[in-house]
Amino acid sequence: MSQEMKTFSHEELAACDGKDGRPAYVAYKGRVIDVSGSKMWRLGRHMNRHSAGTDQTSELPHAPHAEDVLERCPQVGVLAVVPSAIPDHSDEPQLPWLLRKNPFLRRHPHPMTVHFPIAFATGAAFCMACFLYLGGEVFAYTVYGCMLLGALFTPVAILTGLATWRYNYGQQPIRPVLIKLVLSPVLWLAFLLGTGWWFVDPDALADPGAYAVLVFAMVPVMGVIGWYGANLTFPAHE
Repeated sequence: MSQEMKTFSHEELAACDGKDGRPAYVAYKGRVIDVSGSKMWRLGRHMNRHSAGTDQTSELPHAPHAEDVLERCPQVGVLAVVPSAIPDHSDEPQLPWLLRKNPFLRRHPHPMTVHFPIAFATGAAFCMACFLYLGGEVFAYTVYGCMLLGALFTPVAILTGLATWRYNYGQQPIRPVLIKLVLSPVLWLAFLLGTGWWFVDPDALADPGAYAVLVFAMVPVMGVIGWYGANLTFPAHE
């Protein structure tokens, strides 16, 4: 085997950590890949959570992108011994057939559906502020509409989130997930309360005090859910 495709021991791989001018190599499914030229691996760190010099076989299935991103970087060798790692999800017989055949459905439904309750909570608060300062039935009915749509779409986001937690994270008790598991039903309850209130009292905004408190209280709840959800995919950099 040529020098360019040498066999790396785990110690040799660990030495290629991208620090102090050293190259940044990662292993994936037995291949050693040079990510030194990728701006996503500056100083040997990716998204402030993955380090060069390590085997990323068990980490990449949890990423929001497919493994083909590594094809953009050159392979420089192979890993001498591949440790036990999480297998490719597409080959797991316990996954539903639809998910095995469509990786898009495994990775992306929750990131897509979670934007609906975020948008409806934000939209309800914005339109409530407009109603309080400007008046107008159009803002009042938009508030009601956002609450109704939030009540309908939030359980969809919760269900896709639970599926993502199961298939991509193995239902591990990750702190951001646990926080989302607590606060997401709270947000849904607020949507349901706002919707039910409107149906019982169509003139709920005639005296908007308590209803406005409910709507504005959803914003910090939604913000915490969104913050921790985003950090699962895009961890904050120092």
